[in-house]
Amino acid sequence: MRKVLTASVVLAVAVSVMALFALGLTYGGVQQGVRASAERGGAQIMVVPRDAAADVSDTALLFTGAPAPVYFPVSTAEAIGEVEGVGRATTQFFSQTLNESCCSTAGATRLIGVDFARDWTVQPFSGRDLSVGLADDEVILGADVGGDVGDRLSLLGRTFTIVEKLEPSGADLDDSLLLAIDTARSLSEENLGLSYLWDKYGAPGDLVSCVLADLDGTADASVVLNRINALDGVYAFQRPEVVEASQKQLETVFLILLGAGVLMLASTLVQLFARFYSCVWERKSELALYRAMGASKGQLRALIGGEVAAIVGAGLVSGLACGAGLYVVLMDLLQDGSAFPFISPDPGETGALAAVLAAAFALLALAAIAAPLAQIGRLDPSLAMQQGDID
Repeated sequence: MRKVLTASVVLAVAVSVMALFALGLTYGGVQQGVRASAERGGAQIMVVPRDAAADVSDTALLFTGAPAPVYFPVSTAEAIGEVEGVGRATTQFFSQTLNESCCSTAGATRLIGVDFARDWTVQPFSGRDLSVGLADDEVILGADVGGDVGDRLSLLGRTFTIVEKLEPSGADLDDSLLLAIDTARSLSEENLGLSYLWDKYGAPGDLVSCVLADLDGTADASVVLNRINALDGVYAFQRPEVVEASQKQLETVFLILLGAGVLMLASTLVQLFARFYSCVWERKSELALYRAMGASKGQLRALIGGEVAAIVGAGLVSGLACGAGLYVVLMDLLQDGSAFPFISPDPGETGALAAVLAAAFALLALAAIAAPLAQIGRLDPSLAMQQGDID
């Protein structure tokens, strides 16, 4: 019976730790993504082709590196830059990697052609001066794309040298490859696998995929959006509003998950106190025998404390291991439903969260065992051995 009770306590601790660890990692990653987006700026407005809005969501465009073959004429982009209330604007051209025979990347990855001379959105995540641009054979990797500076990789039949890996942004840059905009256009035009796009939209040199714009100091955002959306064939949205909406949507999910985690924790606390409070009384004849054989009160306390530490420790270790797995599953489920800003916690942050949980459960176990340890000091060996474990 004692083994069953012990196993139930280990399981309760493990389940609570698993839920809190996975939730903490996920919530922390989202908060880091939102913080990076807010602190390092970026464009206030993103403009894409109107027909693209029906096929690719604004969250997918902003927060993932999924291919987005969307295009509209350069002349329209120039008109957007002239709209009253637009302070500055830059363009990007999207392409994508194809199969492994032409590209070093695993799976289709977004290639972003950046007009570095006019761009201000990538610079905050770079350690070099991007205004000088990139050579025709140079590429910059997003934080989550495999590869190291100095490596060479193949993209659409050409070989490029990796010159930098960006810091995490929590957005589309993390999963994308960045080229000079003219390089991205010529590279895409040369590849037969993408020719169907140019048959549909026209020559890449005359196209852009999006315009990123900031408002001037006095402009009203809604008025500027209406002016841009009045142009033919484009759809404009505010980037900060999309980030905020994604965050609010996730906060609802987190509150539900947190509620479940708190209920699990409360159940675990009840089991900890119930199990450990009665452990000395249930074993008083055994402990009395140890006392009769010469064991001190301190040694008995160390025995009980060691057992409690082993039980809670087993629950912690298994809970942290399962929590890491649950974190991966939870991220997959959330990202399948909607894209959102996210930066994976680094090993130091993950370790810190694990340490906090370990310390919290150690304190809870200590509180649960305090009364039983005090009982040992009041234990009369001769009387306890006469009564046995059950009164």
